[in-house]
Amino acid sequence: MFFGSQVPLAHAHAVVVKAIPSDRSTLASVPPEIVLQFNATLEKKLVHLKLERADGSSQSLTDRASEPAIVRCTLPQDLIPGAYTLKYKVLATDGHATQGVLRFTLNAGR
Repeated sequence: MFFGSQVPLAHAHAVVVKAIPSDRSTLASVPPEIVLQFNATLEKKLVHLKLERADGSSQSLTDRASEPAIVRCTLPQDLIPGAYTLKYKVLATDGHATQGVLRFTLNAGR
């Protein structure tokens, strides 16, 4: 029997190991895409992406990556200055679901 810190922890969920742009970035222009690299192979048909726009609206985005541990989505080029949140839900091939967010801010043009 394990007590306290001796309890073994399971870390089987897919975790983002690299994001482009990075979370909480401030950007001068709309990036052509968002890329999330995970530490596990994903069930690509079960990737869900939703962009919450600065104007309060939201839209679904499509994963277009062929790599099994990468999510890649093209951003609309009509984004206005302000705060954005990409919400993602993925399922690793081991059956563990992960959800999270990537936030970025677009600065106004000079």
